Amino acid sequence: MTAQTNQTSTQLTADYLVVGAGAMGMAFVDELLSGNATATVVLVDRYAGPGGHWRRSYPFVSLHQPAAFYGVNSETLGRGGKSLASGVEVVGYFQRVLEKHLAAGRLSFYPHCEYTDAHEFSSTVTGENYSVEVKHKVVDATYMKVEVPSMRSPPYRVVHGVEVVPPNALADISKPYTGYVIVGAGKTGMDAVLYLLGLGLNADLITWIMPNDAWLLDRGNIHPDGLLQSLSKQQEVIAKSETLEALLLNLEADGVLMRIDKSVWAEKYRCATVNREELGQLRKVKNIVRSGRVVSIEDSQVVLENGSFNVPRQTLFVDCSANGLSNRPIVPVFAAKKITLQSVSMCQQVYSASLIAHVETAFNDLEMQNNLCRVVPHPETIDDYLYAVRIGAMNNATWGKHLSKWVRNARLSFRSHIPTWRLFLKMPHMIKLAPLVSKNLKTIAQQRETKKESAKSAKAT
Repeated sequence: MTAQTNQTSTQLTADYLVVGAGAMGMAFVDELLSGNATATVVLVDRYAGPGGHWRRSYPFVSLHQPAAFYGVNSETLGRGGKSLASGVEVVGYFQRVLEKHLAAGRLSFYPHCEYTDAHEFSSTVTGENYSVEVKHKVVDATYMKVEVPSMRSPPYRVVHGVEVVPPNALADISKPYTGYVIVGAGKTGMDAVLYLLGLGLNADLITWIMPNDAWLLDRGNIHPDGLLQSLSKQQEVIAKSETLEALLLNLEADGVLMRIDKSVWAEKYRCATVNREELGQLRKVKNIVRSGRVVSIEDSQVVLENGSFNVPRQTLFVDCSANGLSNRPIVPVFAAKKITLQSVSMCQQVYSASLIAHVETAFNDLEMQNNLCRVVPHPETIDDYLYAVRIGAMNNATWGKHLSKWVRNARLSFRSHIPTWRLFLKMPHMIKLAPLVSKNLKTIAQQRETKKESAKSAKAT
């Protein structure tokens, strides 16, 4: 990397300009620098250091899946096994990874900077402008637009005087409230509920606004020792299920998926992960409001899309409505001069970013690169889940042909944590099921499309 200053801006030169030092950006940079011994990188981020949304998350946040599968490929995170890692640990981890690569001399990092589309960025502190001569590609590590509540104002009207806070504020509560209203039923909402219950709050004091019920993953299956059994069980369920509804119910019966309330059908699937003890705690909250999203919060009333309810004064509202990983439009991962980081493995963003970096270093053909990296958007609905499972299966089959050694050895890959002897014993059965799994997924997808078309026709008439 070289730098040259003129009257208007500092001129930089690097092989890659990576915009965004969040988890995906860091995973990409780490794998790129590890796999290409000469590559140079300019890394730009708006925050003071790496970690992206982890720097803005609530103090009691932690990983939802084991740390064994999170971070970057070159450095372990956490204690291994089933252990998670706190948000503070994750931020410190990414800082250590950054410092390691900075010390090697092929990475330069520019914090507190805003990027424009013209290979230029400027410091939000000094106002200095930078222009980068990019020899190979610009990498957009911000496309997924990860958002946590503290990064924006509530997306609904709030009357002056009503106390609405992000979950970050729960760590600083200094007085009791008459009631607590949790707005949002995603993982952040679940974390807020669990935090309050963990402080000893009576569950009857919590009202939970749940616009949509969602299927939840049982964390008890997502750890190095249980992965193969879980993956095999999912294949068996898919092979015997003839509809999407049957597939989800069968996965629930086999302990792979869960719902907060089994009497309420769940139309959402966002990869939210809890263990069974946490699920039991969440079920203690009985004041659940299922009347759509919040429209406004008035002085003593909450107005929703499909109703309203009254609240006493001195109620604390906790806004957990941010969509942490939204379902973004699919764009090609690889273009002639640009890489757009997206998920290519369902709900595994850092693994996806590292795999994309490996494909960039190992393959030169653009068509081949995109064929290896079919996008698997973060799911929102059960139909999105079906699509993600189908494309994910196609990706895994392609990786088995072209990337098997890398997938087997990459720390962020599930497969790298499964002992070889277990794979050897289980793979024949899974290979035998593969054609039926593929056939059933295709049939179910066609059923869903036919159902949608019929609904559209009925609505039009």
